Amino acid sequence: MPRAGGEKRGNNQDRRRRKEWMLVHFGNGETVPCFHCDSRLDYDSVEADRIVPGGAYRRENVQPSCRSCNSSRGNNASWVSPRMAAVTV
Repeated sequence: MPRAGGEKRGNNQDRRRRKEWMLVHFGNGETVPCFHCDSRLDYDSVEADRIVPGGAYRRENVQPSCRSCNSSRGNNASWVSPRMAAVTV
């Protein structure tokens, strides 16, 4: 049975290109900060977090995220990131 949303994520080549693009666009080409907690991520640890949950994995709808923040956020658009929580306290 195919994984839910698999057709949206693209194939391995699509995911590789997406990671490489995020490293360049949001970082220095080698590392990038997690959008939510600011931890440094490399190619192996960066994940594409969709800005609009359930939306397409398009460049305008992805931001770099660590696994912990991406998993915590899930499909919850109202989730407050650790970085934002520190600012609002």
